Amino acid sequence: MKAMLWAVRRRPRTPRTPSLIGFRVRRILARRLSQEAHIVAFLLGIVLSGVAFGGIVAGELRPGDKLELANQLEAFLLATVHGQLASGSSVFASRLVSDAAWLALVWLAGSSAVGIPIVAAAVFARAFEAGFAAAFTALQFGWKGFVVAAFGIFVHQAIFLFAFLIAGVNAIRFSYQIVAQSVPLYQWTLQFLRYTGGSVMCLGGVMLAAAIQAFVVPPMVSRLLGG
Repeated sequence: MKAMLWAVRRRPRTPRTPSLIGFRVRRILARRLSQEAHIVAFLLGIVLSGVAFGGIVAGELRPGDKLELANQLEAFLLATVHGQLASGSSVFASRLVSDAAWLALVWLAGSSAVGIPIVAAAVFARAFEAGFAAAFTALQFGWKGFVVAAFGIFVHQAIFLFAFLIAGVNAIRFSYQIVAQSVPLYQWTLQFLRYTGGSVMCLGGVMLAAAIQAFVVPPMVSRLLGG
């Protein structure tokens, strides 16, 4: 018996190759996705509704409002073409602070028992903003406007919304745990730290979106409109 136990202990462990680690990560993600598929579907439905509604509103503006917004957008695009915008670092800081504030709102909402409707409203508002801006730019400037909207607006918004969705799923799950009181009292501190850590990780996606908006979009738009 002792010889068998010694043989088991001496059995070589399976090496942690990158492929094995990747398989385990994919399995964990697939399990988490299956557990939270209803939340993901709920928020995706809100995103699609917000984008569609924003596009509809952009096409139904009154002539006076449409003219005012068109003039502001044209002035912004002309400033982009002539390199008269603020520096990339300033744009990055401004965009990052604005987007991080939305992320903080979702984190704060998820920390309360009434966070689910607030998270849903925040996701809808950002999706509406993306749909409205992209549709209005495309409608006002034709095919060039469509290209500008696709690269200058929607890329940033798509990356941000992806990180925002992850933060939203995290917030809704934690808010539901508060309502259902499904976590023992002595584990709340650990769960809250995990929840906060997940929200902080989403900040990486927000930073990437802000960097694209600040350093990639202006020269790209300038080439598209200047050519």
